[in-house]
Amino acid sequence: MSQFEYLRHVSIGQYLPLDSRVHRLDPRAKIAGYALLLLVITLTANLNGLLLAFLPILTLILLSQLPVRPILHGLIAPLPFILILAILQLFISPHAETSISLISFLGISIYFEGLLAAVCLIVRFMLLITLLTTATGTLSTLEMIYGLDLLLKPLRWLRMRTDSLVMTVQVMLRFIPMLALSAEKIAKSQASRGAEWDKRGGSILSRARRVFPLILPLFSGSLRQAETLVDAMLARSFGSSYDHTSLRSYALTPTDAVFMILTILCATAILFSPL
Repeated sequence: MSQFEYLRHVSIGQYLPLDSRVHRLDPRAKIAGYALLLLVITLTANLNGLLLAFLPILTLILLSQLPVRPILHGLIAPLPFILILAILQLFISPHAETSISLISFLGISIYFEGLLAAVCLIVRFMLLITLLTTATGTLSTLEMIYGLDLLLKPLRWLRMRTDSLVMTVQVMLRFIPMLALSAEKIAKSQASRGAEWDKRGGSILSRARRVFPLILPLFSGSLRQAETLVDAMLARSFGSSYDHTSLRSYALTPTDAVFMILTILCATAILFSPL
């Protein structure tokens, strides 16, 4: 039955309630630190900077005491798409006129700039997925809501509804494991009715034919879940009041300040690392 266990391939969005140093940080510090690292990893085009980003991410994983195996396992599902994009980078990346081709085959040349762009793309996606997994593993749903609400609180002076934005981000991140669970239930239900889910291998077309019956019920089920979520939020008067209080109160500590300073230093080193 391992072919039906879709959730184990999805590590993003799964919170682990551990008692680590990272878990005990203020939600504002964690959200700001993770967002800063995500931003610099996305913006930097330097391979040395991307390789340097492994250091703070590995440190966060060790300090948060998250299991490494599920984090690495979460890289398997998007790996084929990443490899396809990396292969495209080999051929479409611009190169200088004086560049010497590394490989020439059937009139198609691969230059060093294309190879470098492909490697950077693979490393960047691995870093982003690992960092998102670590972020969602150390940030609970309530912490994410409270942290974003506190960070965006100054925007209320401009009469902006930050609560809707916070809820949108929270639902978006938590919807990924919910889709995996729904797909697992639908696949098991179809297999119990005689659908061919036990066959492994085969061509891409045969695999697509086996997955295609899963798309429509998954789409319709997701719409029903979204409608149920809306009804539940309306029943609890979500959005009826602009000013609201929080169940918990958070206060920044010296540990949070040290975490932010170290994060800023790491982000600066990643963004401005030498070539």
